[in-house]
Amino acid sequence: MNPKTGRAPSFRSVYSRSVILLTFTNVLIFIIIAMAYYGVVSISIVRQQSGQLTSVANAVADVVRRGIDPQTGELNSSHLLDYLNFAAESTGSTAWVVNRDGEIVLKTGVPVPLLDQLGFTPRGFYEVPDALLIGSQPDSDGVTQANGLDGSFVGQPDDWVTAAVPMRTPSGQYLGEIQLHRKIDYSSRDSWYMTGGVASSFILALIVALLIIGTLSHTITRPIRLLSEAAERVARGDLSARVKIPGVDTERKDEPIITDDLTSLVKTMNHMIDMLNHQERDRRDFIASVSHDLRTPITSIRGFVEGMLDGTIAPGRYEHYLEIVKNESVRLQNLINTMFEMNLLESSMAYKMGAFDINQLLRESIVSLEPMLSEKKITVRVDMPDSGHDKLLAFGDRDAIRRVVYNIITNAIQFTPLEGTIAVSTRKSRYKMIEVSIEDSGPGVRDEDNDKVFDRFYKRDRSRTGKGSGLGLFICRTILSAHGQRIKVDKSELGGARFTFTLSAP
Repeated sequence: MNPKTGRAPSFRSVYSRSVILLTFTNVLIFIIIAMAYYGVVSISIVRQQSGQLTSVANAVADVVRRGIDPQTGELNSSHLLDYLNFAAESTGSTAWVVNRDGEIVLKTGVPVPLLDQLGFTPRGFYEVPDALLIGSQPDSDGVTQANGLDGSFVGQPDDWVTAAVPMRTPSGQYLGEIQLHRKIDYSSRDSWYMTGGVASSFILALIVALLIIGTLSHTITRPIRLLSEAAERVARGDLSARVKIPGVDTERKDEPIITDDLTSLVKTMNHMIDMLNHQERDRRDFIASVSHDLRTPITSIRGFVEGMLDGTIAPGRYEHYLEIVKNESVRLQNLINTMFEMNLLESSMAYKMGAFDINQLLRESIVSLEPMLSEKKITVRVDMPDSGHDKLLAFGDRDAIRRVVYNIITNAIQFTPLEGTIAVSTRKSRYKMIEVSIEDSGPGVRDEDNDKVFDRFYKRDRSRTGKGSGLGLFICRTILSAHGQRIKVDKSELGGARFTFTLSAP
């Protein structure tokens, strides 16, 4: 890691490693294909030259057979050497005429690798060992061997091929054989076209592939590098960092018809940074809000206590100011309890799930809030389908759902004016779902705030959450999400807001 730039060395970057890995892979594939192709071409060349050699050997055998005395095995024609030389020169080989005794009675030369393996007969001819008389084998009509003569050429720097064709009388008597030995020529024009030409094509294709690999690797790794740089900036606390790919609109909210994984990853990264930035703003707003909410009662409590201690407040007024201190203490306790409850709900606490009567729970909650309702002379309208007899059973944690109902109703009481109205209703919909609605005649929620009122710490003066800590509705959504349910807010026919949440029926 470069301490100045904060980046990895170039040879350790994703781009460099991608290029090196893909280049190595392509070169390895090229070598494997080249070796396989070379092997196939080599075999083809050997077969081609072997076939040519065998054809010439058969032609020579037909001519020489007519010039051999069947009784003595001697040659009786003086023109056979000229014909043999012509056949050898036309095929680039060394030609032998071997009689039935293994004597090389006519030859155009002896390959150097075979000199040490041949002996001499009493008549002064080279003698071919019986093991190397290929044509003398029964039912042998002609044999072609690579590294000819049963491997006599193995270990030599050059590759050889041998064609051996027996000469027989019409009755099948073995008269001898024709052997042609040829060093395989891989440098001919046809061979070059098959090896060198294709090898050149492979090399050209490899160069083009490397250029494409470099371009593609740069295109693919550029978003990764930009992601890494953005992550580095975020890690240093810069939440204004965003990943921007040239030519790609990463800010689009709708998904294009055709996209790729890296573009999706970039959008996810930008969205995650947006969420972190939003949470950071929420945290700062919350700290400012809580600091204000905590400072006000603490200042009041401290001022009243100091006034009683230094005599500023007369003893006859102690009871009045102690009641104020008590109320401020309760306010502090409620704020701290709300913050603690929020953290507890986010810690994956286990819920005690079971069936309960949602209508009964609503009635109990309304009764418990009667003092607050009476203080503002609020009328509560109830519309529950059980008519006071049948139960409307819901499935969930009763205490947690009670908290949801309490938060929503107290929120409605807070924003409902004097002598206003709150309506509570339940209904059972299809698919075993229960909907609970709580409406009020207050100022309502602005349309642009509908999705924000459930956010943690969300608090604006012009919204319904302008008072309090901004955690009550967030807690409601957290509890319902843990139950797999949803909550929403919209306009009420009473003029205010209508909060509706769902519950599962058992």
